[in-house]
Amino acid sequence: MSFRELPTPNYERDERKLLNYYKRALKELSQIVQNLAYDIEFVQHESLMQQIALILQELDASTKEWCEEMILKAFKDGQAQALVSLDEAKNMNEAWQLLTMSLLAKEQVEALIDDTYTDLLQATKNTERKVKQLVRSVVSDTMRMRAIQQYGTRTMTNEIVNKLTKKGLSERLESEAWVGIVDKAGRRWNLSTYAQMVVRTKLMQANFEGARVESIERGIDLAVISSHGAKDACRHFEGMVISLNGLTKGFKTYAELRASRKIFHPCCRHKVSPIRDIELLPDRYKKKHEEQMQNIEKTLNGNR
Repeated sequence: MSFRELPTPNYERDERKLLNYYKRALKELSQIVQNLAYDIEFVQHESLMQQIALILQELDASTKEWCEEMILKAFKDGQAQALVSLDEAKNMNEAWQLLTMSLLAKEQVEALIDDTYTDLLQATKNTERKVKQLVRSVVSDTMRMRAIQQYGTRTMTNEIVNKLTKKGLSERLESEAWVGIVDKAGRRWNLSTYAQMVVRTKLMQANFEGARVESIERGIDLAVISSHGAKDACRHFEGMVISLNGLTKGFKTYAELRASRKIFHPCCRHKVSPIRDIELLPDRYKKKHEEQMQNIEKTLNGNR
């Protein structure tokens, strides 16, 4: 049997669909905050809190629906690509017709959906909390300004008024409210940017897991890392044959490479194509694998 490698899947259209949900929600939240007049009343404040919660509830519902649909699709893409790679199907259309969802496959998909949705939900909840804090701050500033005005003090009043202008509120939204996540390195991710990173990473992970599950169930452990001319550290792994589950001696494992954070990292576009035996690879693939393996220890130790 021969080896066939398919192009890396492109999920940009699906990513944009989800990001449009986030952009619309952020636009609506921005309009609410920027239109806050500095004579806002407490009753209005409570109403705005309800509007903010509703906007983000609708975003969460759309996000969950997207996760359930797209993670499953990416997983099945991985399964189908494995079948074509192993010459079990002539093309993707035929491969999709042959797909079955075993208990293992269903469990993997459910876990991926849950992980993806949980990551996105955490960022949404953080944003909701920060936007509500900003609204409360505006109400507090308004009340403080009124109290100060009674004593005819203009300097501090002007400072507060500036914070309540559309420009001032826009600046505060950008610096205070739109930060969905602060990662371990201290980097601040706004909600849309973080969502894009999460879904791009999770879709490729789902694609990988689909290929891996299909391989496990066919007794196959080896796979070739895709090549598309990467410019970052990933380039040192392109074309390498790896062990998907650590069952084959003499090959680097997927878990080992992922732990290095030099490939299969967040936003990584590399996939794998399962193979029955390295001897079935065309000579150019074998040569590429051998070249990468010559320097693998230096690569993993950060010397390249």
